[in-house]
Amino acid sequence: MTKLSKRLQCLANLALENENYIDIGCDHGLLAIALAKKYQNAKIIASDINENALSNAKKNIKKYHLEEKIEPIQSNGLENIIPKKNTTIIISGMGAHTIVGILNQSYQKLKNVSTLIIQSNNDQDFLRKKVTRLGYYIKKETLVMDANIIYTIIVFEKGYHFYTKKQLYLGPCLQKENSPLFQKKLKQDLEKMNTFYPKIPKNHFHHRNITRRKIKYLNKALAKSNKNINN
Repeated sequence: MTKLSKRLQCLANLALENENYIDIGCDHGLLAIALAKKYQNAKIIASDINENALSNAKKNIKKYHLEEKIEPIQSNGLENIIPKKNTTIIISGMGAHTIVGILNQSYQKLKNVSTLIIQSNNDQDFLRKKVTRLGYYIKKETLVMDANIIYTIIVFEKGYHFYTKKQLYLGPCLQKENSPLFQKKLKQDLEKMNTFYPKIPKNHFHHRNITRRKIKYLNKALAKSNKNINN
């Protein structure tokens, strides 16, 4: 079987055994294939809005003789899909606003979705805020370095929990674990914010205030990390 990228392998590792999986934006279907091989009794839907991507997924599913376990469906998010009971949805490789749009548009269909595993390419604080408002809490977060890019993957489960603005921005689980990769991410994010802040027009008060607050969170988190290392 084709070897998974570090990012896809991390997604596969975080997908605990469940009855049903939906891989939204499945591309070549490699993640769905990995899950089918990992969990013998699982039923998996591999979906993509792109016809060419889904065609490639179908070829790979057939190549590994997994037609009975993986159902390829062309769909814009969950538009053409009805999740069965005890479903885990995996969404990766998209922007946070696109992902939140997919979930909001199909809010009524989430009643059978016990777990969401999401890797967004940006705005993780926005993602955390919006998904937790849909009735999920943050069970686990992990970082993975793939091709010199640090990806954040978040596991949401059904339930409610209150999070502060700082937790939503930095990640409650990532903060608690405080790994070396998290510290590296903090430094990268701080550098980007410090470069970005002076470019914000001075009359954009709200935007400037939010960015200043995020810079403050990053500086405090880094200072705390350095203190823990020195101690």
